[in-house]
Amino acid sequence: MGLFHRKATNTSSPLDNASVISSENIEEVNRRKEAQSQLNELVLQFIPEGVVVIDSNLNIRLINPAAANMIGKSKEEIIGIRYDSSIKILDKDNKPVSEANDPIQFVYKSGQMGETRDYQIQTNNSDRITPVSIIITPTNGANSSLVVTFRDITQQLKEESEKNDFISTASHEMRTPVASIEGYLGLALNPATATIDARAKAYLDKAHESSQHLGKLFADLLDTTKMDDHKIKLHYAPCEMYSLVKSIADGQAPNIQAKGLQYQFGGVQAEAAGANHKIGQLIYASVDIDFLREIVDNLIENAIKYTKQGFINITVTGDDANAIIAVQDSGIGMPESELPHIFQKFYRIDNSDTREIGGTGLGLHLVKQRVEEMHGKIWAESTLGKGSTFFVSFPRMDEATYTQAKFVYDNTKQQAENNKLLEN
Repeated sequence: MGLFHRKATNTSSPLDNASVISSENIEEVNRRKEAQSQLNELVLQFIPEGVVVIDSNLNIRLINPAAANMIGKSKEEIIGIRYDSSIKILDKDNKPVSEANDPIQFVYKSGQMGETRDYQIQTNNSDRITPVSIIITPTNGANSSLVVTFRDITQQLKEESEKNDFISTASHEMRTPVASIEGYLGLALNPATATIDARAKAYLDKAHESSQHLGKLFADLLDTTKMDDHKIKLHYAPCEMYSLVKSIADGQAPNIQAKGLQYQFGGVQAEAAGANHKIGQLIYASVDIDFLREIVDNLIENAIKYTKQGFINITVTGDDANAIIAVQDSGIGMPESELPHIFQKFYRIDNSDTREIGGTGLGLHLVKQRVEEMHGKIWAESTLGKGSTFFVSFPRMDEATYTQAKFVYDNTKQQAENNKLLEN
């Protein structure tokens, strides 16, 4: 009977066989999907980072225990509701984020993957605030589902702070003996205070140059650690950017010309760098003037250092949303592959052209810190052997906003000066 049954099965029509196979395949696929789903759920249970999946309507569809613990609500309380009803995201000043500076909203609207360490999560019904690294990945462009990962960086920030404190203390202590060495070398090189032969002078010149380089390194280290720990307070002022940047750049003109380079502000080559943007227009932005001066000076000094002949051009242009500063040179340039790394701390391009040029490897990192602290952006374009252009942009103010802000700023400044006079 069994043999007969097997034979009968084998003599069924091809269509019947296809139906059986199809049904078996579907069941197998479903079993595999269920197994994969259970495996995914199991993996999520044990991942130490918080993981939240937000659908295209901005409702939470999946959350793992680590995220639920950080947020302070159970899975049952969260699933199916809008993310911002449960996830309390705070900025660096412990203030709730608005829609304009919400990183989840930004990625949702732009469709671009985002990663940041500038936010914190406040646990519901608690005072606990957790600094986090947030990675947000859209599944299919703008207005799609999002996979959000929160990683607690409390310990990491503590270790970084301790490291920065050590570097800051060590740098501060070392600056005094270095300054003393530099002073004595200056006296030895001064014909009015010492008499030395040409050979000794050559040695002392090298020592003096090295002590100055060391002093610059310690100063840069101090500035970097202060910025990392947010110990430098910014003082914003509404500014007309074209004239302000020109006054800073003009101060560097003697150094540019001393190397035999051509200096232009808004020259022909610079117009090409600021393509599609009108040059010479009134452009307003709110910046810390001291920070801006350090940024522009550093970029120009960097251009001087890496340009053997040709020109350095500086421009200020604007589009509808941004004030854009460009520092362009005809220097040695760099390969495109180096561009993603040039703003990293201590990073220096290593080739035959750069080995002879001194530097701390902190200059561009400091520039980037200052630009981003003022909510700006910095990037570079370069071709090896054909020069580089560094761009810095800041949010632009319209004329009406600038006029009002300038009035308030000037009155506040005058009031502070009056109060200081009264106190004296």
